[in-house]
Amino acid sequence: MKKIYASLTLCTMLACLSGCAYAPHNNLSAERVSASSIQHTSSSKHEASVKKITNKLPGHVYLKGIAFQDTQKPYYLAINYAAIDNQHTFEKSWTSVKTKRILLHNATILLAAVQNADSVHFTINTTVPQTITITRKELTHFYGIDLRNYNDVKQVWKEKFEGQQEKVEEFYDVHPITEMQ
Repeated sequence: MKKIYASLTLCTMLACLSGCAYAPHNNLSAERVSASSIQHTSSSKHEASVKKITNKLPGHVYLKGIAFQDTQKPYYLAINYAAIDNQHTFEKSWTSVKTKRILLHNATILLAAVQNADSVHFTINTTVPQTITITRKELTHFYGIDLRNYNDVKQVWKEKFEGQQEKVEEFYDVHPITEMQ
């Protein structure tokens, strides 16, 4: 009986862990990302550091590419999301509400961590591709603080958005996501 109970417990734990590992959108994970300020170094090191951060953010399982444009100002990050295997599952993962929360959250974390980036350009390769550029200036105005000078991005996110989808909608009323044709 003990062996059966132990086996069932082990199977349940493995099922839970595997489900968490493949969740397309983890819970908002600012608490797992250190805004330890990536300083300007060579592009390859910079992109590796940005990739390390983006791999901890919601939507990371669909991350197709990252680029950091640092040859001329304004410097920006380009983040590209696309289906890995199943386009249908990918499409369902990028509903309007989820997309808005994820992109605003990820832009907040990235612009807090990457000190010399002026904006983040997101492309989501759904059936009708979507794109948005979120600038540091827009987030500074929205939060009322410059994220470069703020150490606890987790606290900023919680204060602004914890259970407050209407504030996210207000941001996108001013800065809409564009559908590309």
